[in-house]
Parts: sequence; structure tokens; C-alpha cells
Amino acid sequence: MLTRLRVDSFALIDHVDIELGAGLTVLTGETGAGKSILIGALNSILGATVSADLVRGGAKRCEVEGLFELADDPAARLRLETAGFELDDDHHIILRREIRAEGRSRAFINGAMVPVRRLREAGQLLVDLHGQHEHQSLLDPERHAAFLDGCGGLQPESAAVAAAHDTWAQATAALRQLENERLRLRDEEELRRYQLEEIHRLAPQAGEDERLQREILVLANQETLEGTALGLYEALYGGDESVVDRLGQARRELDGLVEFDPTLAAQAEGLESLMLGVQDAAAELRTYAEGLQADPEGLASARERLEELRLLIRRHGTDLASIVERAAELEALDERSGALDAAIVIAAKDAESAARQFDKACATLSKGRTRACGELAQAVASGLAELGMPAAKFRAELTARPEPDPRGAEAVEFYVSANKGERALPLARVASGGELSRMMLVLKQIIAERDAVSTLVFDEVDTGISGRVAAAVGRRLALLAASRQTLVITHLPQIASLASHHFSVRKTERKDRTVTEVVGLEGDARAEEIASLLAGDTVSDAARRHAEEMLR
Repeated sequence: MLTRLRVDSFALIDHVDIELGAGLTVLTGETGAGKSILIGALNSILGATVSADLVRGGAKRCEVEGLFELADDPAARLRLETAGFELDDDHHIILRREIRAEGRSRAFINGAMVPVRRLREAGQLLVDLHGQHEHQSLLDPERHAAFLDGCGGLQPESAAVAAAHDTWAQATAALRQLENERLRLRDEEELRRYQLEEIHRLAPQAGEDERLQREILVLANQETLEGTALGLYEALYGGDESVVDRLGQARRELDGLVEFDPTLAAQAEGLESLMLGVQDAAAELRTYAEGLQADPEGLASARERLEELRLLIRRHGTDLASIVERAAELEALDERSGALDAAIVIAAKDAESAARQFDKACATLSKGRTRACGELAQAVASGLAELGMPAAKFRAELTARPEPDPRGAEAVEFYVSANKGERALPLARVASGGELSRMMLVLKQIIAERDAVSTLVFDEVDTGISGRVAAAVGRRLALLAASRQTLVITHLPQIASLASHHFSVRKTERKDRTVTEVVGLEGDARAEEIASLLAGDTVSDAARRHAEEMLR
């Protein structure tokens, strides 16, 4: 349960530090005193959305901290530990929220900074907060399934349906994607096979067109190449007064000079190397010329092949390398098209299995809801009778959905007849504010009996009720508080008088500023507060006696 709540610089609150206990705790005070601000502060550490406007004027930041002690609540400890939250050695968990004036917000659990999402997850396991206008959610039939599941203890079955639907939806989407891919590949198959056959027929190689261009240039100029190469051979080696002859003569003359000056030996050796190089070049030119042959057919074939390759490039790519890559892609698509059939068979089986599991989960939830409808109708009618609606009849009606969805196979809608002799109509058409608040209280109590949340908070659950009904609501809250810590904001003395702990929320001025304070009440102070709830602005002795009687 929540044992301590500290609030600093939050809206009108300068500093509040209150200790809370088990049972029924009430907060009373005039309208606008700041009761809902205190609930808003509590809600902030439960992961609610916050804004910089909540920071008290002049402060750099506001801070809210709640201490939860769970030594006597093993169910709550188990739920928190299962969700990955660690408690200290004394089974405490501390939730803290810090909001800075510039707008940034930080969340902490046991002193460690965490995402707000984690704070919200912890808060949902610890506190059920019923706000001032939450009873209006009863007017929305889309919310009725959640109420029915909560009252029937069907949250695991409902979660199983949502998870099974998600699995089925993913499996169906995967199957549809494979089928669409296969259809696309089949639509493109004729074009793909035409392209692949054309590429395979020519079997191009990367760079082949460049090689052909060089080959064509040689074949087209064969005579010129042969004649020039042989002429160079003769000039270098084969003819009279060739370069080799002249280099030989120069070498012999230089050898004669070396006898007089040995330093010329290096030049002589250079001439020898030069002469050998010329001989080799001449030999290669002759070999090259002898290898050249006129080949008109080869030339025509090369030109034809080059033209075919250029046409292929224009049709299917930017160069032969890209066409080779394209062929590999087309072959892979052919293989993929063949593999898709097998993949689709497997995916279809997965989707069918997921559909069966989803149907099975829906059937289990539907069975539970059918049972819960009868139990809920009886429990709500009994609860409403205790709260001043003895003739009320209530039922939850199940209607099959056109298609099952994450919420199950049926829609749920509440019907009520508030007065004897009237036929039951949809709740949204017949319920008043007071009836809605009483119905919400009954539903909350039913849910609480099946829920492990250790703290319940009701912000003005007494909307639209008074007198004898208010006393019945108070008794109901006291009964609820016997098993769960229950915090209630109320204007009704009938409810306040039944509390185990009573706090007064007051607005006062301090240093020319308005401040909201929270004061614990006991004894005469508590009797005076209840008397003011009874009498209003002017508290009479009779009101005080009545208050004391109520407290007794």
C-alpha cells in the first residue's frame, strides 16, 4: 500500500508530506481547495502525462514521491517481480517524478532513473485510480468488454485473445506478402524469361565489347600492321645498314678506345645492352608480322558480335558487366519463384494454425464472458440495491462481432432498468450521473475482489448522490477498504465519517501567495470538519452533535 506521499512545488502545493495507512482514507475540503491537485500529483508518479505548467510559479522544478510498502502484500510483490521490478530488503518500492520548469520530465524507481513507460507499468500494478469523470466511460459500449473481463477475472483470457490475434495477423500478413510476391513474379515471368533467354543466347562477358573493338581494329588494318612491322624489322635488324649493324660498329670502335681509357667500359656495355634490346624488338616485330593473317570472315563475325552486344546493352543495361549482373538477378528470381510455392505452403499452415489458436482463445474468452454475464448481473443488482436502487435490473449482453478482433468474438454492452416496470435499455440512454457513479463503485468493488492492486483511489465517487444513498456508498467503500487500501475524495459526511484516516485539504495564504495544505484530522478537529460538511459555512451546535454521533 501507499504509506507516504511527498509533493513539492506542484501547482498550488508548496510542500506536502503525508503518511497514509490501511483501510479507508478520506480527503475533504472545499471545492477548489486542491484535492484534485493532490490526486494529480499522485497520478504523475503513476506515469500520467505531465507538463511544465504544473511547476509552481517561481520554482525551478516540482517533485512527487510515493513510498509503497508491500511486506504484507505477497501478491503485489510477485506481480512486480514478475514484471522485472526490484524491491528493497524491506519490500519497499519508491516511485518519483521530477518535472522541470523548462518542460523536461524524469522518472525514478528506487532512485534509479527509468523511462516514464516503466513508471506507468509499475503504477498499474500498484494503484487503480478512478478519476472524477471516469464513470463516464460506462457510457461507451466499447469499454464494457474491459469491465466485464475485469469483473469476471478474465484479464488473462482477454490478453490471450489479443496476443493470439496479433500472432494470427502477423502470420496472415506474412502469407499475403508471399502470395503477392509470387503473383508479381508470375506476372513478370514472360518478360523475365525473354530477357534471360536473350542474355543466355549471347552469353556476354564483362569487357567483351572492348576486346572486340580492339580485335576489329587489328583485323581491319591487317595489311598496314604487317607491312609496317616487317619494314621496322628490316630497319632494325634484317637490312643493310640496319640499326643493329650500326650499333655493332659503334661497339667495336668503343672497345678500341677502352684500351686507352678503361673508364669507357661502362658505355661499351651500355651499347651492348642496347644492341641486344634492338635485336629482341626486331625479332618480336617479325614474329608479330608473320602471325598476322587476313581474316575477312573473322572481321565480319567480330563486327556482327559487337553490334549484337551493343543492342543488348541498349535493351538491358548500361554495360556488359551490368548485363551479367542482371542475368544473375533474373536467375535468382526464377529460383525464388520456385521456392515461393514451398514457402507459401508453410506460411499457409502457420496462418491456419494461428487462426485455430485465435479461434480457440476467443471461444475460451466467450465461454468465460457468458458465465461472467450472469454473475455480474446478480452482483451488480445486489450492489445497486444496497446503494438505493433496489428495483434496478442489470445485464451484460453479448453480440457476435462480424469478424473477431483483438477484443474477442463478441461485443459487450450493458443494459439497465433503474426503476420497477421499465424495460432494460442501453446504459448510455438511461443512467443519470448518480446512477453511473454508484454503478462504477459496484463494478470497481467486484473488480477489486479479483485484482491484486493494493491501493484504490476514488476522486469524487459521490457525484449525484446524497442522504441514505450516500451512507450506503460509504458502507460499501468501507467494505472495499477492508481488503484494499482505499483513498476517497468526498464532499459527503456520510462517507467521511466511516474513514479510518481523515485529511482536510485547505487553501491558505502564506507570504502573499495561495498555498494548498493537507492536514491530518483527529478528535474534535475531525468532528468539526464533518460538521462543516453537514452544515456548510455556518456550523451550529446541532451540526457538531450530529457529527459526533456519526463518528461514534
